[in-house]
Amino acid sequence: MALPVEWGQMRAWVYKVNARRPGRYTGWHFDHYFRYRGRAPYDMGGREWIRSPQSWACLRRVRRGHLFVCYQADERTIYGLARTASAGYENLPGSGVFDSVDFRPPRLGGALRLKEPVDVRQSEIFRHIRAFAVPSRGTIHALAADELRALLRELIASNPTQRPTILGFAKPRP
Repeated sequence: MALPVEWGQMRAWVYKVNARRPGRYTGWHFDHYFRYRGRAPYDMGGREWIRSPQSWACLRRVRRGHLFVCYQADERTIYGLARTASAGYENLPGSGVFDSVDFRPPRLGGALRLKEPVDVRQSEIFRHIRAFAVPSRGTIHALAADELRALLRELIASNPTQRPTILGFAKPRP
């Protein structure tokens, strides 16, 4: 399945979370976000969660409306897609550390939960996308245009009944 060329010009990112954080009492699962029923943007990040300078650099480039792939690293599974409600920002203003971004609320069309989450171990294509390589450091990873197109093809292959929904949600927005 070929995706339109203009899809290569949009910004897309992978947001990695882990339900099992070594040395921490709790982790986090993407279903917390997908089950959120509020109307306010959903805060993703903060100093305790995003500690990698590479992720800070990525978040500095994130803008409102960018597409995120929601990846549960401990399960090696993609749960869905999300759109940002904000640009990346400093949780502590003036710190220079861009460690937060807000996702649009799921109930207001800000998220797409896959009916069949995609296990990245089941497809060879994910081995060629740096964000899914093992080991991989950092929470936020940029996706290249060809990586995004390949990833969307895999999401659709695993969720054929959601094809129009996935394509509509992932379509570049002005």
